[in-house]
Amino acid sequence: MTQDPWQQQPAPPQQTPPADNQHPGVYGGAGAPPDPDGFFTPAYPNRVRQQTPPGFNVPPPYTEGIHPYPPPLNEVEPLDEEPPDDRMIYRAPPRQRSVIVWLYASLAILIIVLISVAASQFIGKQDVKTAVVTISEHGSTFSGRTIIVRNESVFQQENVSDVRYLAEEASAVSRGDPVCTVYSTGFSPRELERLQSYRSAIKDYHKVLLDASTTPDAQLARLETMVMQRAQETQALVRGASGNLLNQELLLKEAIGNRHTYLKQKYIEDTKLTRLYDNENSQLQRIETWTKQFTAMDNGIIRFYTDGFEAALNTSTSLAYSPQDVRSMLSGQVPESAIRPKNAIDIFRLVRQYDWGALMLADDLSWNPVVGDQYRMLIESFENTTVMVTVESVTRSGGELMVRLKADSAIEPILYTRSARVQLSKSVITYAVPASAIINQEGIIGVVVQYKEGPYLVPVEVVSQDATQAHVVPVHAGHLYEGLVVQLF
Repeated sequence: MTQDPWQQQPAPPQQTPPADNQHPGVYGGAGAPPDPDGFFTPAYPNRVRQQTPPGFNVPPPYTEGIHPYPPPLNEVEPLDEEPPDDRMIYRAPPRQRSVIVWLYASLAILIIVLISVAASQFIGKQDVKTAVVTISEHGSTFSGRTIIVRNESVFQQENVSDVRYLAEEASAVSRGDPVCTVYSTGFSPRELERLQSYRSAIKDYHKVLLDASTTPDAQLARLETMVMQRAQETQALVRGASGNLLNQELLLKEAIGNRHTYLKQKYIEDTKLTRLYDNENSQLQRIETWTKQFTAMDNGIIRFYTDGFEAALNTSTSLAYSPQDVRSMLSGQVPESAIRPKNAIDIFRLVRQYDWGALMLADDLSWNPVVGDQYRMLIESFENTTVMVTVESVTRSGGELMVRLKADSAIEPILYTRSARVQLSKSVITYAVPASAIINQEGIIGVVVQYKEGPYLVPVEVVSQDATQAHVVPVHAGHLYEGLVVQLF
């Protein structure tokens, strides 16, 4: 193999022994200059310094890139010796994270979640085919004119000259209680005056007999004491003492009657007193030919004021009326079948509690009331009067809608009312669905519910509906409830 001249190895130089005053270098080079004083003594006097090759045999200059950094040092192998016992291993404390960093991170996560939800809703709305059933409270109000129907009986009498009432106006009576005494035509007040004169004569003659008596009468004294005591009690009630004046009046009459009966029996053999009693009885019989006693035929409330519709508007006759008949009665016309005789007058009426109703002509002809539905009725003429009523029947005729209503509440608020404007309100629990969920399949109105087993048609009754939402109730209870998913069409 041919070598370039600069690659040829030079011949080893000849070694020349050093002089006496010259020593070899540390690395075997030429000896150091002679040290005549002997201050520097070579560490290795016998080592010969290697001679540097001649300069003419060097390679050409390096023309490639120059590395600016020195090559890495070799890793120093770790010592096997352990550190002294007085040294401790340093452990850095855990790094404290800032609260603001966590806040920003949470805010960023929340923003990402909101954006994701909004995006999903935006994308989902583009293809919505179902909706969720929600529960709602639906209220409705209907108004109209109403004529009141009461369960009452009116008592009439012809050829009446006078009426003397024994019961109080608007008082509660029981069956058999006396109500009034009616005097027919031909009766004169002088007949009562003549009766009173006979009774005064009997009273005066009693005093004569008692004054002539010399024997004490303990029973008569007890009866007279009772009369005086009842009279004082009645006088105290009149002056303002607490108690029942009507009951006290009955007690006083009873005491006077007992005394009168005793005196009649005590002097039964006295001819003059007997003649006076006969005159009294004859006059009473004469008066009875012109009088008639009325008593309560049932439990109820006595009313002395009438309006002429009592015979026409009661629970037994109101079922036969049409909407046109009700309109006529609202205008004041009494049906011909209920017109009282020419010479008769209404004496009183007996109104039964908790059984009355109303005939209502509705303003809204599109209203479809259902028999059995309950409403809260507000009578406008009595601002604070509100009662619960039930739809009993519905009649449509001649462009009129008549609703028969039945109430089971107390009768007192409408004792003096025959006609009034009313408002019926109703609040029911319904289920709200989109209007597009209502379908009509072979005449069955309903919604298609997505059950686990698949879609099923659930029949419903539409309470109300607009362009966007419908309020419905299921025909069969329990087939529709909140949270179900219905299809949209």
